[in-house]
Amino acid sequence: MQKELRLLTRLFNSDKIKMKALQISTPFLPVAPDLKYGGSERVLYLLDSELNKLGYSAGVVAPEGSNPASKLYPTIPRAIGVDDVLDKAKNSAFTGFALRADHAARAIKYANELEGIDLVHLHDDNILPFDFLINRPSLVTLHSDIDSFWDLSITPFVGKRKSKLVSISQSQKKIYESKGHKVDYVVYNGVDENVFSLSDKKHPYLLSLGGINPVKGQRDAIEVGKRTGLDVILAGNIGNAGYFETEIKPHITHDLTKESDKLGTYLSLPSASPKVVYVGPVTDVQKAPLYSNATAFLMPIHWEEPFGLVLVESMLSGTPVIAYNRGSIPEIVKDGTGIIVPAENLEEMIHSVNQIGSFSPEECRRIAAQEFGKSRMAHNYLAVYEDILNQKN
Repeated sequence: MQKELRLLTRLFNSDKIKMKALQISTPFLPVAPDLKYGGSERVLYLLDSELNKLGYSAGVVAPEGSNPASKLYPTIPRAIGVDDVLDKAKNSAFTGFALRADHAARAIKYANELEGIDLVHLHDDNILPFDFLINRPSLVTLHSDIDSFWDLSITPFVGKRKSKLVSISQSQKKIYESKGHKVDYVVYNGVDENVFSLSDKKHPYLLSLGGINPVKGQRDAIEVGKRTGLDVILAGNIGNAGYFETEIKPHITHDLTKESDKLGTYLSLPSASPKVVYVGPVTDVQKAPLYSNATAFLMPIHWEEPFGLVLVESMLSGTPVIAYNRGSIPEIVKDGTGIIVPAENLEEMIHSVNQIGSFSPEECRRIAAQEFGKSRMAHNYLAVYEDILNQKN
C-alpha cells in the first residue's frame, strides 16, 4: 500500500500506541553528536535523540565508539572509517566484506534477541538481503542514491524483502520506483535547529559545503565567486582527489585546513577579493558561524541529490540558498529560503547572487525549522511506525 506525505503531516497519536524502536546504523562511521562526515549517521543520531526524549527509543546498534543519546548495542570493534570508504586501497575487498557481514550478523542478533523491541529501523541497506531473518516488523531508510543500491536485475531477491522502504524525498522515491523498487513512505530528514543561529552581520563571501566531488559542483561555485567579486569559502572532505587537484586546488588562494577557528581566521585575511578559501572538513561548531555569516549558500549540484542536509543547515542559519534545480532541491528550497535556478545554468546562478539581499534571515530560519526541524522528522517517523505496526495487527 502506497503511503504519501499526507500520512506524515499529521501528528503522531501517542495515546493510541506505545512502542520501542531499535535503530540500526551502518558499519562505516560511529553514531555520535558531532561528526565531520556522515549523513545517515547524523540523521540517525538526531532521530534517536528525539525518540529517546519521547520514550520511544530501544537503543542504537552501531560500531564500538559510538555515543548515541540512548543505549548503544555495539557491533564491530571500530567503524570501517571514512578513509577506508573513500580510498579502497586502504581496505581490501575481503576485509571490507567481513566487517560489513559481522556488523549485519550482530545487528540481526540484537534485533531478534533484545527484549522490549516492537520495531526495527534499518539505516544500513546492506542488511536488506538478510532482513527475512529479522523476526520483528522493520523498515529501512534509503540514505543512498540509486547507483549505490541493490540492482533488482542482479539481486531480484531484494525486491522480496520484508522491510518497508522509506525515501527521504519524493524525487528519490520516483527514481527508486523507476528501477522497480516499491517505496512505501517518504520522510524528510531533520536538522537540530538549536545547533544553528542567526548572525547580526553578513560578510561578502559565498559558502559551499560538501565533499569535494564533480557532482557537488565546487568548480561552478568558484566561478560564481570570481564573476561576482565575492570570496568563496569551500568546506568539506576531499571525496575525489583527482577533481580536487586539477579543478579546485589551482584556484585556492588560502588553505585554512589546519586552523580550528575557520571563520575567525578567514576574517583576518587581507581584504583583497575575490579569494577562494578552502577550510577542509568542519564540525558543527566550526560550520555554524560559516553558515550564518555568509551572503549566500551555493548548491551547484550536477546530480539528483536525494536530500541536502546542508541546505537546511544554511536556511536555519538565516542564509538563503542558490541551487541548481536537480533532485530534491525543489522540495527543500521553499519561497523565502532561496532561489532555484535551471540545472547547470551558471549564468543564472551568477545573476541570482544580486537578488539575495531581499531575503529575511528570520523568515528563512522560521520556514526551515517548521519544515525540517528535528521534532517534525521524529513525529513523521512515529506516524510511519504506527502505520507499520497497525498493518501487523
